[in-house]
Amino acid sequence: MKIEDWRNEIDSIDAEIVRLMNRRASVAVKIGALKATAGLPIVDGDREEAILRGVCEKNQGALKNESLIRIFRQIISESRNIQTKIAGEMAARKTEIQR
Repeated sequence: MKIEDWRNEIDSIDAEIVRLMNRRASVAVKIGALKATAGLPIVDGDREEAILRGVCEKNQGALKNESLIRIFRQIISESRNIQTKIAGEMAARKTEIQR
């Protein structure tokens, strides 16, 4: 295969990664709403550590576990940001309704 073919393959993979990241973000929105409704904290350190352990256990590729951990910490951070935003929006709506 030529370099253009490999680059096309990477472009296709990147598109799939974006689709999956947005799917994950949509689920994070739902979890954030549930946490806000139940009064649960956004950060769940035990769950985050379980995610990182699970990623490392599933890793059989060219990436080192340390690389995957760095990537997934950022993914988790963005999910937390989404959940914090949702919780804030829900609290604002609740306050507005109470007025």
